[in-house]
Amino acid sequence: MPVKPRVTPDQIAMYAGAMMNQSQIARVLGVTQQAISSLLKKPAYREAWERARGNTEYALMRKQIDVALDGDRTLLIWTGKQYLEQRDSPRELDIKSDVQVTYIARWAGNAALPEGGEVELIEGQVEEET
Repeated sequence: MPVKPRVTPDQIAMYAGAMMNQSQIARVLGVTQQAISSLLKKPAYREAWERARGNTEYALMRKQIDVALDGDRTLLIWTGKQYLEQRDSPRELDIKSDVQVTYIARWAGNAALPEGGEVELIEGQVEEET
């Protein structure tokens, strides 16, 4: 009769800290996902799981904030939205819409591009074909 593997709270903590899910941990430890799920109903295993995942989440969050504060614009925007309730809103976008935009138009067939190859359009102004 094969010996059933013994899973300890420390093992659960080690793999949970690597952000592995229950199914992944089960495969590594040679047990079923249902066995891991049953173990996590026990306080010692649940605490090990939650503590390890919480520590990793904290470390990731801390690193993201450090990188953002070092000037990474993408992470500054992301952390602002996550933690400071900052959002893009249509009102903010309207304020930014007074910027002149240049579009490059390319016509199909034999039609030539306008002189210079560019057409400047200012918001609200559209040139129609005649």
